[in-house]
Amino acid sequence: MVISTPDAARSAHEGDLPTRTYGPPASVVIGSLVVGFVFVVVLEFLVIISFVGQRLWTDPALKEDFLFTLPLLLWVVVAVSVTVTVLRVITSWLQIHERGFELRSLFRRTRTVSWDEVGQVIAARDIDRGTAPEVLDAPETAYDGVYVMDRQGRRILAVSSRFFGHRAQEMTLQRAREAGVSIVHIDAITPAELMRQAPEAMSFVDRHPNLLLLLLLAFYVGHNVLTFAVWGL
Repeated sequence: MVISTPDAARSAHEGDLPTRTYGPPASVVIGSLVVGFVFVVVLEFLVIISFVGQRLWTDPALKEDFLFTLPLLLWVVVAVSVTVTVLRVITSWLQIHERGFELRSLFRRTRTVSWDEVGQVIAARDIDRGTAPEVLDAPETAYDGVYVMDRQGRRILAVSSRFFGHRAQEMTLQRAREAGVSIVHIDAITPAELMRQAPEAMSFVDRHPNLLLLLLLAFYVGHNVLTFAVWGL
């Protein structure tokens, strides 16, 4: 699959394609910031107004009583976790070249892999995840998931069109093909079927998005109930 760009045309003349670097599109950056704000501020609004409205930082029980301090500790954990996750997403950079690829971002160990370490690439056009909502829609021409697997069947990299764009998927497939890596194309499949074919291709979140949403909802409901019970309004 050849990408028609001036650089690609020039590299074809020179006998090789240049290194390509792909990062999250503007929609992903904005969407990640909005989602982070919702998780840290909107869903924790009761905690924030209770803490600020009652000037609880002056209450001696905040340092002495664990149960009294717990709502604040949980909010800090949420704020740190969401901040780290958002920064990992918006600072992600994927470099793809003829020797392999490299993935790096803040709060992530840089992953450098050569094509010799890759056993196969699975390109799934449509993965039916049921009724799970899609926060970021992928282009119609993109794959739902391109999974780079090692020779032991473990996932090395998932190239998502939502987070890196469909051109990153095209370049991944092109470079893999040039390196002689086996590519498995799938038009439509369910997560359960994909798990049977490649057990480690999808992460827990990929396999159970609805369960994750339910767990998050339960946590936020529980946190707000705890805050109301301990601090009141």
